[in-house]
Amino acid sequence: MARPAKFTDDDLLDAACSSVHTHGRDATIGQIAASAGAPVGSIYHRFGSREELLIRLWIREIRTFQRGLFKPDGSPDAAHALESAAVHVVRYCREHPAQAFALTLYRQKVAAAQAPAEVADEVRHLNDDVLETMTHLTRSYYGRATQHRLDVVRTACQQSPYGLVRPYVGRRDQTAAVPAWLDDAVRVSTRAILGVGGPAKG
Repeated sequence: MARPAKFTDDDLLDAACSSVHTHGRDATIGQIAASAGAPVGSIYHRFGSREELLIRLWIREIRTFQRGLFKPDGSPDAAHALESAAVHVVRYCREHPAQAFALTLYRQKVAAAQAPAEVADEVRHLNDDVLETMTHLTRSYYGRATQHRLDVVRTACQQSPYGLVRPYVGRRDQTAAVPAWLDDAVRVSTRAILGVGGPAKG
């Protein structure tokens, strides 16, 4: 009978997340192994390279972040769903600083070009479900989902809140925690930006 593995993939990805947050994007396999309490060989046994390890970490953290982006709460109100999605960006970065920093490791196009063949397709389609939900909410909010309105919603719910919180992501000094007032700032900016797309339906 094969001996059970001492370290799971998630154990090693957790160590990579912690190491990247502590040492920055140039965290070494040695630092990651030390964080996991694992030999370097254990990491290379699971992941073919440092690049593969970090891309898989990035994929995991994107998936985790996305699960709370459009979390059903029983409200049929598209405006509420869009505003909640924008605030989720800020709250997630406040509550999960190491994971939030891991989200910044790659841009999708770069990751797709560098990802190992086994995950390249997953990377290319990583945002498909989010874009589909955003299109549905755009249609519900405005009555029709034009390209202009889709761009407005993406700006309101993704680009604007991310731009507001980005200066705090990756900073490890205690004074750099994401401030609570940023939630309200994001709510206000989201409503204002959505207005650029035209009046809400109804």
